[in-house]
Order: sequence, then C-alpha cells, then structure tokens
Amino acid sequence: MAYVICEPCVDVKDTACVDVCPVDCIHTSEGENQLYIDPDVCIDCAACEPACPVEAIFIQSDVPSQWESYIEINSKFFETFVKPETEDSGDEAGKTKQGKQQGVPEEFVQIPDAPDSRLRTPYNLLVMLGQPILGAFSANFKTRLEEMAGSTRVFSAAVSTGINSLINLTLYPLILFFIGFQGQAPDLFSSRGNLMIFLGIVIAITEGIYRFKDELSSTAEQPRYGAAFYGWFASLIATPLLIGLRSALVVTPAAHRTTMPGAVETDGAIYTDDIKERYRRYGMVNQVSEMADYYQIEIEFPRWVPNSAAKQTHDLPDRMPHYDYEVCLSSPYSVDAISAPETTVTVQTQLPVDPKTGQMEDPRFEEVVGRTSSFPNGFTSIFPIEAQPEDFHTTYRNRVLEIIVPKTGTYEELALEPTVHYAKLKG
Repeated sequence: MAYVICEPCVDVKDTACVDVCPVDCIHTSEGENQLYIDPDVCIDCAACEPACPVEAIFIQSDVPSQWESYIEINSKFFETFVKPETEDSGDEAGKTKQGKQQGVPEEFVQIPDAPDSRLRTPYNLLVMLGQPILGAFSANFKTRLEEMAGSTRVFSAAVSTGINSLINLTLYPLILFFIGFQGQAPDLFSSRGNLMIFLGIVIAITEGIYRFKDELSSTAEQPRYGAAFYGWFASLIATPLLIGLRSALVVTPAAHRTTMPGAVETDGAIYTDDIKERYRRYGMVNQVSEMADYYQIEIEFPRWVPNSAAKQTHDLPDRMPHYDYEVCLSSPYSVDAISAPETTVTVQTQLPVDPKTGQMEDPRFEEVVGRTSSFPNGFTSIFPIEAQPEDFHTTYRNRVLEIIVPKTGTYEELALEPTVHYAKLKG
C-alpha cells in the first residue's frame, strides 16, 4: 500500500520529500504542476509524509475522500513516465547518473531496534533455573522459548542442551546400572556393573554428538539443538502448550509506540511495522568495513512478517523464513587476465523455493510475496570494492550475512580465526 501525493502539492512542488526518499520513487516531469509517487517502487517507509511542508502526502488507505481521485492520478502518471537514465554534463555527455547510494539514509541510522520479547516475572527466573531440564526438549520448543526469553542470559538453547547432555552422562549410566541388577543386590565393582556404566556413558556421548551435529557441521548455518531421548515425548505436549500460553508468559507493550521519523503507530509489537525492518526487506541495512587485508560486508536479513491484513488472511507466521542467498564476484581473479582495479560483490536473495515444484517452501507466502511493494520476494545488494580477490567466505547467523572478501588471494591465506559462537563458550 503506497503513499499518495494529493492536491496541496499542486503548484507547490516542494522537493523536501524527494530528498528523504530512500528508493527514489518520487518524480515529476516538465509541464506537470505536482509531484507523484510511484506505487510500484514505494516501500511505505513514511519518510516523505512528515517532510512535506504542505501536508500533501497520505498513505493510500488514509487519503481524504475529497482527494481520492489522486490515487489514480499518481498511478496513471507512471504509465507513460520514463525515468531519466543519463544526463549531459559538460564534456561527459551521456554519463550515467549516480543516483542514491546503497544503504540506509543518515537520518534513519539511529532508529531504535525493535524491543525484544521477554518473559514475565517469575517465569524468567524459573526458566533460567530450569535450563538443565528444559534442555532435554525438542529443538522447536527451545527455539521458541529462547525467542520468548529475549536474552541468552535467561535461556539459551545451546547452553541448556549442553548442560542437559552433561547431566545425561551421569543419568544414563545410573539408570542402566540399576536395570542391570534388577531384582538383585547391586554391586558397583562387578563386571556387570562396569558394563552397564560403560554402556550408559557411550549412549550419553553418542546422543550428545547427535544433538550438537549442526554445531559440528561446517554446512549448518543456523544450528538446531536436538532433544534427549526422553525429551521427545514431553515435547509433544510442551510445545503446543508453550505456543498457547505465549500471551500469558511474555510481556506485551502496554501502549502504542512510534518510530521516528515516520511516526508509524501499531497496536501490537513494534517490530511488525518498524521502519528499520522495512529497510531489511530491501537489503538496505548493511555495512562495509575495510580491514588491513580484507573487506567485511554485513547484511541484515528480514526478521518479521509485515503486519498487514494479508498476514491474518493467509495465516502467516510472525517470523520470516530464512532467505536463500547467492553471492558472486563480478570480476574474479584470473592469472591469464589483467586484474580489474575494482571488484563488485553482488548478493541476491529470495524466499526459499522447492526445486521440484518451483513453489515456495511455505505455500502460505505464495499469495502475498511480490504482490505488494512493501513485501518483496527478495533483494539484490551490490558492493563495489577495490580489490582483486580469488574467492570469498560467507557466514550466516542470527539473520545476519557476513561476507569476508580478501583484497588479494584466497580466504584461507588470511588465516582468520573462525567466529566463536556464544553457545560454544558457554556450552
């Protein structure tokens, strides 16, 4: 749902809105008496609305009845409008316009992050103390509980699983020891007792390796920590119970909150309409850092499904699926060619698609994604860097894609220490 410029702009054409638009979707042409917003490009960021000195800009659903005709006027303007691609500048005729640079405009950089959910008191204390037991539950249960806790200090799926695995190193040998002497007096130093203890230790270690297989695998980008043998059955009841009691367990903001600029009001959690989250859906929350021997590129991926009527209509989840992504170098290093002084790193993303059917893995998104400008199917980010790399290295964790691009040579030659995950420090 795009923004619309109405009658107060006529014969005024103040360009303050053009200056703050992050996607360059506000245009006019010679002979026109007002500005227009391209509904197919507008991302509903609300930056233009407060910038307009004559209050001529409204979101489409809030356009006053006397100006509803301007919705069609804005749309029709772009049926024939052609955005200029080149400009004549002295001797450099036909030079391509530079346009706006990739990234979040300066005035949006300091937007506060959406508040994390957190458990009510005393549930947070109970969860913290109950981690040795809760670590036995399924990965789905622990992921949801970690999200609700809002802090790994209260609950961490990795830490709780690690503690539970250590407990099982004692629990399993004891259980097997007493099973081995069922109906008899247990003898700790007998061969049968030693065998039962040994089997219990082997089972506990094997189970622990399986539960942490994602952490041990170099291909797993979002580790999931499995359940103990006895935790699977409890999870069948505990997981739906946790989902049903979410509203009672989690603290909910008591009043409307707003983000500035734009003053977007929402009834629920602010993340659903946070301006910074909208920028994430277009890959615009990113950062490029130049180190001594390499470049570090970080891109934040979308976290939350936009709060709209479509979300309720199609029963969409709160969290966005993890995007598929592809990273490529436009001018990779070659010994047979002269290296270009500049390399372009291109990142292309889209929501995951089943290769067999060609449809999205979560079919609920089929009717929503790509059908509105505020909910794109993915994004493309382009980063020019001055380097001649042979390869690059990517790490995806906590919805952030990190790309390491060496200035010369390969990633292995940098000999960088691998990122240490918090869970590994605590687990």
